[in-house]
Order: sequence, then C-alpha cells, then structure tokens
Amino acid sequence: MSASSLGSEYREGAIRVVPERDDVVAVCLEGEFDVSNVSTLREQVDHALERGDDLILDLSQATFVDSSVIRVLFDAAGAGSGKDQAIVLQLGTAPIVERALKIVGIERVLPRAHDREEALRIISTT
Repeated sequence: MSASSLGSEYREGAIRVVPERDDVVAVCLEGEFDVSNVSTLREQVDHALERGDDLILDLSQATFVDSSVIRVLFDAAGAGSGKDQAIVLQLGTAPIVERALKIVGIERVLPRAHDREEALRIISTT
C-alpha cells in the first residue's frame, strides 16, 4: 500500500549537503527515506566522516525514516566517537520520525539540537 493511498502525500527523499564551517558539514534529509534510498545517505555520511568533518544530521524536513536509516545514524555515532568527531542530530521533524527515533533511544548516542544554531553550539562545546 503506498503512502498516497493512506491519505498522506509521498515525497521521495532528497539529500542536501551544506558546508557550515570549514570543519562542519550538515547532511540534510528532506522527504521519505527507507531501504530504497538509504545508500545515498550512507555515502554522504561516510564521505563527511572520512574527511574528518564534524557532522550535523538534519532530519528536520524528513517525513519518514525506516530502520535502515536509523542503522546509518547509529553507525555514524559509533564511527564519529571512534575518530573524536562530533555528530549532532537536528530534529524538529514529523511526529512519525520523532517517535521512531525515541523508540530506539537515538538520544543515548547522539546529542539532539532543535535548530542549526543549537547544533553548531553543541559541536563547538564538544
């Protein structure tokens, strides 16, 4: 059953990579993300971590994420801590995304920011 048949509008996921400072990049998710497009997310996250950048994972415009996306978030947290890189999760998103992330306890491994300014402040203090 497609999302549109459930009465909600499906919006295919798009990723924007936004340099915030020389050493900080934001990977911004817009729309729906699942196993069909998670490889692009993983590539962008891995690329930022390989460059040594601190990372903001901005899900504020994500309308749906599945377990494959959540796995990428947990993997990023582990990789970043192993390299002493700061990774912050920027939320303020669709209730279904917030609920999924709360259920899995993502805030135990990634600090949460409500907006970009707060995310940059968290990175500056870590």
